[in-house]
Amino acid sequence: MGLTKITHSSHSGHFLLLKYPQEPYKCEGCKELGFGPCYECEHEDCNFFLHEECANATPSAFHSFLKCSLKFHPRAPQGGERVCDACGQDVLGFVYQCKHKKPHDYHPSCLKLKRTFTAEDGTTLYLKEKPPSKCLYCGSRKTSNGIKGWSYVSSCGQDCYHVACVKDMILETWRKGYFVQDGNVNETNYYRALQSSIPNREVALPSGRSSSKTKQIWRKAKTAVMLIISALFGDPTALISLVIQQLLSD
Repeated sequence: MGLTKITHSSHSGHFLLLKYPQEPYKCEGCKELGFGPCYECEHEDCNFFLHEECANATPSAFHSFLKCSLKFHPRAPQGGERVCDACGQDVLGFVYQCKHKKPHDYHPSCLKLKRTFTAEDGTTLYLKEKPPSKCLYCGSRKTSNGIKGWSYVSSCGQDCYHVACVKDMILETWRKGYFVQDGNVNETNYYRALQSSIPNREVALPSGRSSSKTKQIWRKAKTAVMLIISALFGDPTALISLVIQQLLSD
């Protein structure tokens, strides 16, 4: 965990405080959606937020998936539309980029994704540079915008989810306004929307399974998706924790 009070060049003149908002926020560094701990301006009327990873971005970075070093930029130096090679989302702000002729781009938060984690039920997921199988959400090895993208894969190699697909799922739910209603987090609407976004049984589950086996696989699929959501957006807020509990109790 970082310092509880910092200054940052992107918001000079005010201190930023480490807080734990209970609603999604837009990071003013990378312009991406955020959950969990972040740095927020001490003045409430500023409405300025930074991911921890964006606030603490270093001039250079490395990742075991990559053979080259990456340099931090407040904006991508290469012009035109660019996407993060990890999650597939647009690069609109803070970015790490390599020096290749056709450079790769990465959001600061994507470079910090956990390589492996395990749920209480024993479900273990591993971050992979290339998916070993088709994504259970989109049914393809490539994301909707044509990049391979990083994926989280189960130890058996059969349960695979693009980071991009899970991110799309959350972004779509957010854009539809399910997170907030009349200034308050609408937990019921969010839960319903998120549940409907999780891969349906026809896509995620193989045919010819018994009812009990189907429920077990479906439960595992939901666990995997919620784990990835936590990995993407930081430590679960009360809202995300509630959703996890509801999904796993079905």
